[in-house]
Amino acid sequence: MHTASPVARLVAGTVAGALVSVLVVMALGLLGPADSRHRLVPEDASGHLRRIAIHYVPAMDRRALPVWRELFAKLPADVAVAVAVERPQDYARFEARMREAGVALERFQPVVVGRQLTTWSRDRMAALEGDGVLAPPRVAAGTGPRAGDWEAPFAIARDVYHAQPAIAELVFEGGDLAASRSFVFADANLIGRNLGRGDATRAHLEGVLRRTFSQEVIWLGDARGDVPEHHIMMYMVPLDDRRALVGDVRLGQKLAPEVTADPAIEAHAARFDRVAAQLAARGFAVTRIPVVVLPGAGSYVTYTNALFDRDALGPIVYLPTYRIPALDRAAADSYTALGYRVVPIDVSTVYTLNGSLGCLVNVMARS
Repeated sequence: MHTASPVARLVAGTVAGALVSVLVVMALGLLGPADSRHRLVPEDASGHLRRIAIHYVPAMDRRALPVWRELFAKLPADVAVAVAVERPQDYARFEARMREAGVALERFQPVVVGRQLTTWSRDRMAALEGDGVLAPPRVAAGTGPRAGDWEAPFAIARDVYHAQPAIAELVFEGGDLAASRSFVFADANLIGRNLGRGDATRAHLEGVLRRTFSQEVIWLGDARGDVPEHHIMMYMVPLDDRRALVGDVRLGQKLAPEVTADPAIEAHAARFDRVAAQLAARGFAVTRIPVVVLPGAGSYVTYTNALFDRDALGPIVYLPTYRIPALDRAAADSYTALGYRVVPIDVSTVYTLNGSLGCLVNVMARS
């Protein structure tokens, strides 16, 4: 019988040990580069709201303050709120206004940006699971509040998460993206945002999104003009991984013919219909809900741009309402039929500025 030499036994033992170590590391998922992709916080009612962010702008009190008063009177007290402001005295004013409205102040955290802001907290960032922020690359955004908004994700990441935001490869606004647990939704409007910055084709942008997010990407529209030219949740919202709501322009006109709509009704309707068809083709159960595209096509009476929550009793929708009874009632009935408890939030003071409740509130984290 052949007996291995001590050196041979040593080498064999070393190789065997190394092999076992490699197998253990592979089993633990520790070999090779870690997946650096992010998960976008879902918009749907898949979890209880843990943190949201808003921008408070004193000059917008007449428009936005009624929304804040009603929302924070109805939102559960355990939902933390990051309040981005230009100056410390602006936050003091916000606290005073909330105190006057009988709203408890413990939930609020000030974030002083040091720049003028708009009231649209959703525009300049996307929220990531694991308590993080994704910001677009710096691009020319004019001057004043719109340019100042770009600093908000850096200030929120600094003060709330004690970190720097991740910077995306592509130009986006937070409203250009929406998510459920398994999917990220984006659309052909990203093509226009990225023109002049290199490859702005659908194929390239989809590839960037797949490198950025671990959720599966669902792209809506093939070219600019295929889908409504607005943020995604102004025209659709994923309710979960199987169901979606999409606005219906013709239904909006039928229910509220007294509301003056943009005259290109059929062109707008075709875009909404195309979205519904694409989602249905991807296997989603699509429910249509009324929408009115107002003259100029920037402002909508929309019920998909909502805020979603969940508690022990089930899903909740904080539903934007517009003091248009036929539309508000039809929207509430639609959500009720889908199993939601409806909490109305009056946005009639602010929606003509081209946004609604989901544009004012950025969902940062869910439990």
